[in-house]
Amino acid sequence: MELNHYIQSGIIESYVLGIATTSEMDELQQMRRLYPSLNAEVMAVERRMEKTALAEAVLPSPHLKQRIFQHINWRDKIPPDDKSRYTFINIHSKDEQHITVHKWWRLFFIITFILSKICLFFAIYFFLKYQQSRERKTELQSSHTEQVRSPK
Repeated sequence: MELNHYIQSGIIESYVLGIATTSEMDELQQMRRLYPSLNAEVMAVERRMEKTALAEAVLPSPHLKQRIFQHINWRDKIPPDDKSRYTFINIHSKDEQHITVHKWWRLFFIITFILSKICLFFAIYFFLKYQQSRERKTELQSSHTEQVRSPK
């Protein structure tokens, strides 16, 4: 009798809907371990609620699909005369082997490459000059310390 009363209390429905409290969920889990027939009742309630939801479902209006696709497809929103604001880059080449680039980008790349090599040259040059000056400084310091130490 206790199991029938428990089933009729509505706790299974609240568990399936996800509105049961944690204590109710723990209690139901404990009851499912004690009474395996309760598992079948939980499955039956799930199926019953699913059938009810599908039977009473409200279908969206046919125009809703068109409205959603209008919001998704941004090209349809642009008036025909307003497409000039957008720049499309065609990356398909004539021979399908190479991508063409505008000649100004080539010139920019060549100038950047040459400038980077010049900067690299000057960095190495000044680094070597700095090393030489450090060596001269250490030689002068060592010769100065030797002159101070050696009596005349």
